[in-house]
Amino acid sequence: MRKTFFLASLLLLPGWLLAQVANPGWDELNREAKRHLINLIQIDTSQPEPQELQATRYLYKQLNKYHIDWDIYRPDKNHANLLARLKGSDPTQKPILLISHLDTAPIGEGWTVPPLRATEKDGRIYGLGSTDAKNYTAIYLALLTWLKQHNYTPKRDIIFLATSGEEVGSITGLQWLGTTHWDKINPGYALNEGGGIIQDDSNNIVFAEASTKMYMDIKITAYGTGVHSSLPVNDNAVYSLSQALAKIEAHPLPARITPTVRTFFKAIRPLQDEDGQTTIDFLLSGTPQKQQAAAEIMSQDPFFRTQLKDTLNPTILSASKDTGVASDEASAIINVRLLPDSDPDKLLEQLRSLFNAQDNISLEILERPQLPFPTPMDGTDPLFASIEKTAQKLLPNSITVPGLSPASGDNEFLRKLGVITYGLGPEMNPLEENTAHTANEFISEESFNNQLKFVAGVLFDFAYGQDLLPLQTENPEENTPAKESSPDVESSAK
Repeated sequence: MRKTFFLASLLLLPGWLLAQVANPGWDELNREAKRHLINLIQIDTSQPEPQELQATRYLYKQLNKYHIDWDIYRPDKNHANLLARLKGSDPTQKPILLISHLDTAPIGEGWTVPPLRATEKDGRIYGLGSTDAKNYTAIYLALLTWLKQHNYTPKRDIIFLATSGEEVGSITGLQWLGTTHWDKINPGYALNEGGGIIQDDSNNIVFAEASTKMYMDIKITAYGTGVHSSLPVNDNAVYSLSQALAKIEAHPLPARITPTVRTFFKAIRPLQDEDGQTTIDFLLSGTPQKQQAAAEIMSQDPFFRTQLKDTLNPTILSASKDTGVASDEASAIINVRLLPDSDPDKLLEQLRSLFNAQDNISLEILERPQLPFPTPMDGTDPLFASIEKTAQKLLPNSITVPGLSPASGDNEFLRKLGVITYGLGPEMNPLEENTAHTANEFISEESFNNQLKFVAGVLFDFAYGQDLLPLQTENPEENTPAKESSPDVESSAK
């Protein structure tokens, strides 16, 4: 039975879909990428004090082996960004950027394996950053050195950028580089983290991240009477905060259909059963009442809810730090993810309207989106065409669609700088096996190898116009080009 739309699962490149004939080239690339991932995990780049310079030293030592040009950009003594480049043969073609970030989330509680030592177990590689985002760094590094080792000269420049501080807003990374050294980078296109495959029983949708939701933090504070805990009062701040959060949870947020989301639901409509198709029809072209009713049904699925609505999630709670004291105030941070056309101040006012002066509740924005938000990618550019072409080789009869990521990151800064940017990534189910930012973070080896294969396929097509390794099971030797002569290269060992 085919899945209806509200049972969709977000996956990335399932291994059985990418099963290929054995090939020494892929084996070589897989081994190198895995080696880099294991070594990078063992460098502590966790916030709040990431050892990014140590990570860049690992990267440039690998690049030096192949005489690949690189530079390190440091906004201060504690942070570092690394830039490397393979020069292309055609200066009229805009460069493509392969970007990842060096820092990881802080080391949280609950790890049963060492977070800073790669642990291989049951076909998985455990370790902090294994999916966010040292897997990207390892893959890009392996691809860059493999291409140089085998003397493949791209038509356009290939730029590798490993950045600082993405987990804390990129103020020492991409945001800083964009205002200080962008003339040294200046790509036309970029591949970064994000994206995935929505799997159906008979078809697959390649979800190329083309836009993100806007990040915002709101602090809600409840005020009461601070007393000794042995003397209960009627205006306990913690109770008031709990009631306020419950009121916010019950507040309905209307659905909106952005152009990216409209494209997405149009793409998945043929894959649904009759009820699913009817609901999508109501969503896309029904009356306003039918659109909202359809959106409420579809929002039963958490992922589809992120596509249709602004979302609010309480994260950090604060009150008394002494069990013997009832604090006179209690607060919570509500993490908000806004649709790209939302108005942050309008949402704040909607939430404030839920309370009156007697409630003793205040709300303030701690971190707001930087407006104007960049225009989403629309899938009409050459990079998207390469993503779609690669998907057809690895996932025959799949549908490729530009999608809206529920999360946020450096992609929005790239798009503000005018870079055509898409996100691709490893196999994961965000509701079941998304281990980023959690204890025992891991990536399966099969998923890691498939991520490498997909990114490589896109890069081969976009920067070379041909498959440098076979991407199809039929006659794979036909896809393997002859090597070019080795270009003159100046060593940039530093």
